[in-house]
Amino acid sequence: MTSEGSAMPEDTSVLRDLAGHQAARLHDGTLPWAWWLEHAARHGRYGFTNTLLIAAQWRAATDVRSYAEWQAAGRQVRRGEAGIRVLARGGGTRPVFDVAQTAGLPLPRPEPGEARIWERLAAEAARCGLPVRADDGPDALAHRLALDLAPRGLPRADLVARSVAFVVLARLGLEPPPPAFPSPADWADDRLGDTVLRLARILHARLTDPSGDLMSAAHRFFRARVRDGWVPGYLAERGFARGVQRRWQIGYAPAGRRDLLDHLLGLGHTEQAVVAAGLARPGGRDTFRDRAMFAIRAEGGAVAGFIGRRRDGGTGPKYLNGPNTSLFRKGELLYGLHEASGRLAEGARPVLVEGPLDAIAVDLAAARGHAAVATCGVAVTPAQVAALARACDLERAGLLVALDGDAAGRSAAVRAWPALAAVPGPVDTAVLPGGRDPAQLLHEGGRAAVRAALRSPGRLLDLVVDDAASRAGGPLQTNEARLSALRAAVAVIAAARPAEAARQVVRLAARLDVPPALVTAELLTAAAP
Repeated sequence: MTSEGSAMPEDTSVLRDLAGHQAARLHDGTLPWAWWLEHAARHGRYGFTNTLLIAAQWRAATDVRSYAEWQAAGRQVRRGEAGIRVLARGGGTRPVFDVAQTAGLPLPRPEPGEARIWERLAAEAARCGLPVRADDGPDALAHRLALDLAPRGLPRADLVARSVAFVVLARLGLEPPPPAFPSPADWADDRLGDTVLRLARILHARLTDPSGDLMSAAHRFFRARVRDGWVPGYLAERGFARGVQRRWQIGYAPAGRRDLLDHLLGLGHTEQAVVAAGLARPGGRDTFRDRAMFAIRAEGGAVAGFIGRRRDGGTGPKYLNGPNTSLFRKGELLYGLHEASGRLAEGARPVLVEGPLDAIAVDLAAARGHAAVATCGVAVTPAQVAALARACDLERAGLLVALDGDAAGRSAAVRAWPALAAVPGPVDTAVLPGGRDPAQLLHEGGRAAVRAALRSPGRLLDLVVDDAASRAGGPLQTNEARLSALRAAVAVIAAARPAEAARQVVRLAARLDVPPALVTAELLTAAAP
């Protein structure tokens, strides 16, 4: 472990080793689970592993932010201060700094008062249909809410709920007694830790909205305005009837500069809260204007954010996501996952598509056999795969990828492979004719055309292996080119599930016109430690 306040090397392997050491101490009981929860209440937004890293590098850290975040809060990192190194989402490391390393404006304190926090907890419990007794303390209410929020069938649900309740109450400014947990904590790992942090983030966001539910208020506004715009007629012409639009609760953001903002201000929300929720820009301008609006829901069903589609021929990007907020994290959510959760639990095969209209098109065409979820323009992430795994049995059902059938869609499917390689079941890809996406296919060929594309899938790994070979070997005009293609392709095969190896060896040998024994030898070399 490093000394208090010392800088860590930027080498990710050093940080991962340190995090692994701390995780092992949690697992064997050297560090109690309640110790991690105390740090998670302060630093949990950085994830399970980074919480361990922050605690290891700076034990007394209380409020850790990036350099830019401190600037936005009116404080400056003092000259010469060494950053606390954490792992970045895209790879590598980045520095963050504790408040003790900064100077500047005083920070607002958490709202005091157990009575006020109890009122918020009781109101949220009543909204969820949970019993509220006069003798319930904040810890009992928070525990009940966390249990209700936990996905059905979640392992160790009570342990997770007690952990979530502690983290949320601590973030609200209370000092809850640390709950007792079994030791050694042989169940303590990054999956359980990140589950605690995700549910705590959702519950905390619900409780801290100043007048109830800001995102739901925005969703009601968009739904109420849908008749005023071009959306219903356009979608109906594309094959999405009015009943489908109502079922998916599609809305419309008016073209006015601040229609939504003024509406939310009239309900008692502050402009600061609306901006923080990603619904308006600093300076008083709505984020979404003249767009069809699709609500993206968190696992518990609450509206977490929106994606807006412009009209054909309009200005700006075709699809516009809201910014990341405490509740809406684009790399963790999938459009349609909440709506499809029932069919996925019953055995429907998940279909990964790009846009919300694609997800609705698959839903219309495939009945109960398939259930679509959309990435909404975000590159597929391990967090999204993990969310899907919580909703269905990926080992049995596998996953079908139905991204756009053009070159860009094929490239997106190849780029998704590193995240999808961890899926324990078969990962297939649907070949959509003519470069179309599912929504276009529904419009031009009807539901039967979409069903036909979904029923004739090929292995996604075939596409990834062939792409690697083509990039490395080009037209394969020389033996050197064939060898380069072979080595690039077997590197992909070596990282895939072992069950895929035999089939890929036969395919690759035929494609490159080389003996299968040579492919096997190269594969064994690539797979060797």
